[in-house]
Amino acid sequence: MKPTKRKIILPILIFAICIVYTNSLLSQTSADYHWYVNANGGATQAFCDVQEKNNHISKLKSETGFGYGVRFGRYISPLFTAHLQFLKASFKGQKESHDFKFKSNLMEYELGATVNFSNLFFGKNPDRLFYFYGTTGFGMIFFRSEAENISTGNLVNDFGYTKDAERKKDNRESSFVIPLGIGVNFKLADEWRINMESVLRFSGTDKIDAVESGSHNDAYYYTSLGISYNFGKKKSKEIIVIPPEIVEVPEESFTDEYVNLIYKIPRDLKSYDKFEMRCEIHKGRIDGKGELTQILPIGFNILDTVIGNARMDFKNYTLNLYWDELPKDSVFEVAYTVQLNRIFGNLPLTSILYLDKTSKDYKFKTVVFIDRRQPEDELAVQDTDATQQSEAELAAKKIEFRVQVRARFNAGIPLQKLANRYHLREEIKENYNGKWYRYSIGSFQSYDEAKDYRTKIIGEHAVRDAFIVAFMNGNRLDSLSELKEIAPEFYPQKTKFIETGTIYRVQILALLKNSIMPEILKDIYNIDEEVNEEVYNNWRKYTVGKFTSRKNAKKIQEEMINIGIIDAFIVVYKKGERIFYNGQ
Repeated sequence: MKPTKRKIILPILIFAICIVYTNSLLSQTSADYHWYVNANGGATQAFCDVQEKNNHISKLKSETGFGYGVRFGRYISPLFTAHLQFLKASFKGQKESHDFKFKSNLMEYELGATVNFSNLFFGKNPDRLFYFYGTTGFGMIFFRSEAENISTGNLVNDFGYTKDAERKKDNRESSFVIPLGIGVNFKLADEWRINMESVLRFSGTDKIDAVESGSHNDAYYYTSLGISYNFGKKKSKEIIVIPPEIVEVPEESFTDEYVNLIYKIPRDLKSYDKFEMRCEIHKGRIDGKGELTQILPIGFNILDTVIGNARMDFKNYTLNLYWDELPKDSVFEVAYTVQLNRIFGNLPLTSILYLDKTSKDYKFKTVVFIDRRQPEDELAVQDTDATQQSEAELAAKKIEFRVQVRARFNAGIPLQKLANRYHLREEIKENYNGKWYRYSIGSFQSYDEAKDYRTKIIGEHAVRDAFIVAFMNGNRLDSLSELKEIAPEFYPQKTKFIETGTIYRVQILALLKNSIMPEILKDIYNIDEEVNEEVYNNWRKYTVGKFTSRKNAKKIQEEMINIGIIDAFIVVYKKGERIFYNGQ
């Protein structure tokens, strides 16, 4: 086989392999058609050593040739197409200052690709009347050229001809080209398109103008108008009619089933109330596995440890119920006991029901209104069991703070398993009380030391639910508030910020004898601002932002109200200490 023929067949072979490969990978494409063929023709201009002008407009008169070509392409996706193109083109140019002119012609074989910019940047739209695209690829050219004097017409140099007396045999030069261009495609009808395209080809030779000079290889433009025909449209699946005696029973469909969740929450709820939360679930004939996730308002504490026939998990005010097999009734109820903290206002409640048979999430939202108790009612729920003890007894008490990392009801956890899970090297201590197994680490003489350690293990070991607990003489206290009576010198003091001047913050939550990580608050309410935690006796108060003007704080307050924290209010600090609490 001759070298020239090899060069022609090689790109064709590569293209064929690519078409087969993409066809096997993409048996279904987003395009309406699989293939297209395009015929095009237009103007050619060479950018080389022998030229008078170097821009398109000035070249039109004496340095513009003609070309035509065909393109065969494959739609790969709404963004990409691959194509094989053949181009036949002629070029001419002159340089009067050197008494030179040239003419040449070439054949180009190109393996290329196009990118649909309109679909890329503005999304797929099959009804779009036109779209812009970019094109590139790799090709081979086979050319011949000759240069002569303008004044005499004598031949100066040539390439691509057999060196014999008659100079009639074609022995074309060859080189690679890399095309780079843009175009626009207009829709005429369902199968027909018109395109305008301008592509600059960078060649690997300096002989297209029959003169080798300078340090740059020759390049050429082909600006064309073409028409395309799309074919190979996707076929719809053939409907096979099965005789009644062998008709298969289709798989049961639940698409028309009515799925709903109805909240049954008592009215006239107040802070610190205990009530029964009931949810009526409508699922129709749907059976199999199911999962209910309820994101409860902060301050809703579930007292029950078993809910119906479901497996239960409650953490960070999120309740998860799992059914390996849903109840058979088309309507069933979930009920559990809730104890409220000191919370009030319109509080969001979200439920997400997942049904395995439909593979869908069903989301339900509501708002629970909690009325605020009067201060005298709040005092009634505070602990009064602590008794007065003598100074000798107080002196004999040993107070210790630890960080609790995990708890489990009615079943212990192997300490080594817990250590491996959180990558803990410190000693893990187990405390058992009332069927609860609680696990804590560290031993600190002050609350602040324990608080710093809790922050460390949250950041380094991802123990997101860690919180501080107190022990007296090795016995775990139910809450830190007990220290106020039995060892007030160890009770956490009021938080004071290290800052000067007047600062404004927005309070979004206060919890009595309870706490929540600021990071969890940010996740629940999707808050971008920093959330601060402050200690006030039995209370944990959470504020957002740090502003030097009330006007800026007012903007954040409005943002918090808009996301559902309707009781957000502004508090004022002077020299790091809170001095104003919404007039209370």
